[in-house]
Amino acid sequence: MARRADVRRATGPGSRVRPAAARSARRLLRALRRERRVAAAKAVRLSGACMAAYLVAQALLPHGDPVLAPLTALLVVQVTLRSTLTSGLQRVLSVVAGVGVSTGLSSAVGFTWWSLGLLIAATVVLGQLLRLGDHLLEVPISAMLVLAVGGSTSSYAVGRVVETVLGAAVGVAVNLLFPPGLRPGDAGAAVEHAAAEMARLLERAAGGLREGAGSEQAEQWLVEARGLPRSVAEADRALREAVDRRQLNPRAAFIPDATGLLRSGLDALEVAAAALRTLFAAMADGLREPGGEDAAELRDAFAVLLDELAAAVRGFGELVHAEGRGATEPPERELAAALEALREARARLTELLLLDAGEDRALWQLHGALLAAVERLLRALDVEHRGRQREEWAERTRRPVLEAVRERAERDRGEREVWHRLPPEGGR
Repeated sequence: MARRADVRRATGPGSRVRPAAARSARRLLRALRRERRVAAAKAVRLSGACMAAYLVAQALLPHGDPVLAPLTALLVVQVTLRSTLTSGLQRVLSVVAGVGVSTGLSSAVGFTWWSLGLLIAATVVLGQLLRLGDHLLEVPISAMLVLAVGGSTSSYAVGRVVETVLGAAVGVAVNLLFPPGLRPGDAGAAVEHAAAEMARLLERAAGGLREGAGSEQAEQWLVEARGLPRSVAEADRALREAVDRRQLNPRAAFIPDATGLLRSGLDALEVAAAALRTLFAAMADGLREPGGEDAAELRDAFAVLLDELAAAVRGFGELVHAEGRGATEPPERELAAALEALREARARLTELLLLDAGEDRALWQLHGALLAAVERLLRALDVEHRGRQREEWAERTRRPVLEAVRERAERDRGEREVWHRLPPEGGR
């Protein structure tokens, strides 16, 4: 009983206090400042592209107000250079296809109700054949505008095509001359947000266990755990966007590519999300059974385990985010301390589970599932493995620079050898 009392004292609800509110407030302020700068930069780029497209189109097309050119530039300028080129090409193809079909149909049959239906059907099929994607509807829209406004005359159709080409060209040129920012911290922030979602669920479950939550509340936690992959998927989209931002972007030559490191961190969180589903499923099964005399101690021990697990998951997300920002000293020590505290909490819980299970085979299986899920989480968040991954990434990023220095040194050495072999001036 003395050993059980030691375990009870070690698993008290006040064994760990974290300033989570202050940390969340600071993170919110940083996010607001970052979003304000991003919004201002986006407004400047889009308005500048529209004004440039209008001036270019006005200089080349002196008749009328070329509104379509700035509109096309506004729609073409995207967050990545690759999407800008793709959008510009698809938009030009959609307008050319719509104008061509409309011009041919208007000269043959004119504008009637049945020719309008035939026009829309033909342009939609043509857009699908050209695989225009999100720009599919621009084919029938362009065709209807030419058919209704331009009639059978070719000047409106040609002007619409020329304005579209000019607007797309200006939009691409703006992105090439003023490439969009890489924003490497966004993907890291998304990964940290996914980790924070897991940590908040674990903290709610820990608080609920201390308050005597039953099987219904445990089922609700299990439902929330099954929804954790959504935040992981959002982080995956942010990471894929970060990869696209680097493609064809000259700024990428000056900023190390940390997307591979962020990807490995997100993969670890995906494993953690699967382990949490198993953990909460086993917890729901355990809370359906009537508790014995030691149920309160088990609840307290498990609540401490969930608190320590939340701290470890949150610390892992902060570590990955710091790595994505290129921090020279990521908070690895804090994560190591959180994992050590988690191992101690697991050891204390294991003692109580061994004492509680006795000869009950069902309890042994349930406790084994709980401890196996915790072990999977420990392996996924292992700080030493993370350190090795960071060293491998640093070696890969340094290698191109070292190879360039080595090639330059070999070239200089070769030039010196050639000069040494040359005969002196005036000698034979």
